[in-house]
Amino acid sequence: MMEPDGRGAWREMFARFERENPDIRVVMIEGPAATDTREDIYVNSLLAGSNDYDLVYADVIWIPKFAAAGWLEDLTDYWSPAQWDDFVPASLAGATVDGRIFRVPVQMNGGLLYYRRDELAEAGAEPPRTFADLVALSKNLAEPGRSWGYVWQGKQYEGLVCNYLEILTGFGGYWIDVESLSVGLDAPEAVRALAFLTDAVGTISPYGVTTYAEEESRLLFQSGGAVFLRNWPYVYKLLAAEKSPLFEQIGIAPMPSSEGGRPAATLGGAGFAIVKSSPSKDAAWRLIEFLSSMDTVRFLNDRIGLQPARISFYEQSSDPMQQSLYSVLRYTTARPALPQYAQASDILQRHLSAALTRQASPDAALRAAAQETRLLLGGGTSR
Repeated sequence: MMEPDGRGAWREMFARFERENPDIRVVMIEGPAATDTREDIYVNSLLAGSNDYDLVYADVIWIPKFAAAGWLEDLTDYWSPAQWDDFVPASLAGATVDGRIFRVPVQMNGGLLYYRRDELAEAGAEPPRTFADLVALSKNLAEPGRSWGYVWQGKQYEGLVCNYLEILTGFGGYWIDVESLSVGLDAPEAVRALAFLTDAVGTISPYGVTTYAEEESRLLFQSGGAVFLRNWPYVYKLLAAEKSPLFEQIGIAPMPSSEGGRPAATLGGAGFAIVKSSPSKDAAWRLIEFLSSMDTVRFLNDRIGLQPARISFYEQSSDPMQQSLYSVLRYTTARPALPQYAQASDILQRHLSAALTRQASPDAALRAAAQETRLLLGGGTSR
């Protein structure tokens, strides 16, 4: 089961594979656009012990949970160490549980800051390096009634967690330490990070940002309605493919940070895992090898903007924008690799949203989130 194949790129690849492998038929099911919903469908099928799927097109955050449940084939020995070494380390780490690899990364993501090069140039300004820079430039360059300073994904869903994690890391804080199970959500850095986002709503960001996912924020930025946008790499290719008049004026940079933190890009992306109970493991692996080949990842990058997880793709590219993307994607921040990740994310989403919509203060929201998270993890302490 895949994400919606609006441009037909995946179907084209599957058809090409079938022509080259006439003994194998690939059945692709187009699932919902929301990653969380596709995960629920997979989980319900796997819990029931059905053979609906031989392959899981898995988001990076599913792997600890699916591997812990015993649903996935261990792929570590399917390739040599040298072959695995061609994957960006952060992306491969997101496929690994207890030193074993359960997913072949096909594409990777990391949060980027898009900006209007023309507007910054006119103001004689550089891309913001700190949160204070971002706020100051947003206020100076926004035009009331026409454009906002900064747009991002503030809807209550997984994307909000990704946005907050980047700000949190930028302030020098942390969410969950997977080794000690300590929780940092009620630390001062975490409160400052959420206060930054809540203060942005209605000042440098539109009030409606609390309902925005990726596309709502992209479309506002693309229409000239914002100076800065936090989003994923797909936006760059989409602007190029749609021949947006703004395309030549768009720049990308790492997310800002505070003086005590570091720029962070939340690790995202997807890849293929084999269902352990599948009766067609050999055929599934042949398909994975095809879909992770350099020809295929180049095609998917050109057609739909998926950023490859292969190091050799970037080493062989002469595109300056790809080098800029790689400089950010090499240093991504992973979400906690925990079997209970879905529950931990749900807790954080609810309390972040409560603060953003002024139903709770940042401090109260995060104290409640920290308490619930510790209960979920069995009493892990704060730092």
